Amino acid sequence: MGVRAYTVVTGAAGFVGRAVLPRLAEEVPSGQLVGLDLRQRPHGWCGEWLEGGLERLHDLHGPVVVVHLAWDLRRGDAGAQEASLWAFQKMLRLPNLSGIVGMGSAEEYGSEVGRLEEGMAPGPGLSAYGRAKHEALLATEAAGVRCVWLRPFIIYGEGQSGNMVVPYALRCVREGTVAEFSAGEQFRDFVHVDDVADGIAAAVWALGGLREEECRVCNLGRGEPVRVRDVLERIARRTGREEFFRFGVRSMRVGEPSVQFAATEAAETTLGWKATIPWQEGIDRLCVDLEKTE
Repeated sequence: MGVRAYTVVTGAAGFVGRAVLPRLAEEVPSGQLVGLDLRQRPHGWCGEWLEGGLERLHDLHGPVVVVHLAWDLRRGDAGAQEASLWAFQKMLRLPNLSGIVGMGSAEEYGSEVGRLEEGMAPGPGLSAYGRAKHEALLATEAAGVRCVWLRPFIIYGEGQSGNMVVPYALRCVREGTVAEFSAGEQFRDFVHVDDVADGIAAAVWALGGLREEECRVCNLGRGEPVRVRDVLERIARRTGREEFFRFGVRSMRVGEPSVQFAATEAAETTLGWKATIPWQEGIDRLCVDLEKTE
């Protein structure tokens, strides 16, 4: 019997991880796909599971491809970001690591404006999160680890929590509280979590076709700028909560770019991937899902 090879999804109990696991399970052989998280396995996942931190990767005796989603989401906390980066750098030294699908971020572009191409990172005005993500890419390249590095833009979808604009708006709808926003005149690239999961799966397959030390960087986005206020007003209309949404109450962040959206050619060429869910459809699905839970 040969040595078993593994595909491990770190942060597998998180928002994106829960979408990625069943997608990868469609094609990764049984017993070779492993979820890894500090939390217990998510409801509905019956496959292999390791509960704990990245040190649990040492329990796997065979070549390992890591889909690395685990990261501290306190974006402005420099200490937390340094800790996530340190753990990532330590993982790069695993002797059985055969490749990485890394979850970067559009925040690696900082305050760059317009249609963002992969070579434009790092941009000026990086957040602590964006800086740590980009340093993780540089560490991967320096270590000579085969890698597909993904930069998703604004991910949204069912089951998302936190203070990003879409889950914040939905939480206010669910709780019946006032939602306060900026004027919402900035344009962003919204990509549904199901499309992102497909992109991550495509990156796993593409990884096998790369040279031993090759690293490819790909944006994950729809490639179209959408006004944030249009997204929020659609949520308000679909849920009948227009009176609870207050625009212009909050100020824009200092240095916040007016327009950011993804150049998508690299993902199409390298991964054979293209987002398929229009933002209107994705938002409508969220609102229907919200109605079912009320």
